[in-house]
Amino acid sequence: MEAINNVPVSLYKTLSDKLVSIILDSEDRDAVSADTTKKIIYLWRQDMLASPTGIEALVKAAIQVDSTAVVKVMDDLGLQELTVVVKNL
Repeated sequence: MEAINNVPVSLYKTLSDKLVSIILDSEDRDAVSADTTKKIIYLWRQDMLASPTGIEALVKAAIQVDSTAVVKVMDDLGLQELTVVVKNL
């Protein structure tokens, strides 16, 4: 996801936290695949959730849970380019 490279580093932690919240707040425990869950746990253990790789994994997982909430987070943070990408996935 090329648009993630345009996210200001200063927003990585905030964006990561908000995406994790969307995923964890899901009532549908099967919304995120086991492979994606394993990848997120691995990145978390490596302290890499607030990195481009981590954010990409979180965006993909959060979209599976609640794409509307993901779009709102992107809009709230002023990440219009990423919002467009998310809406087209």
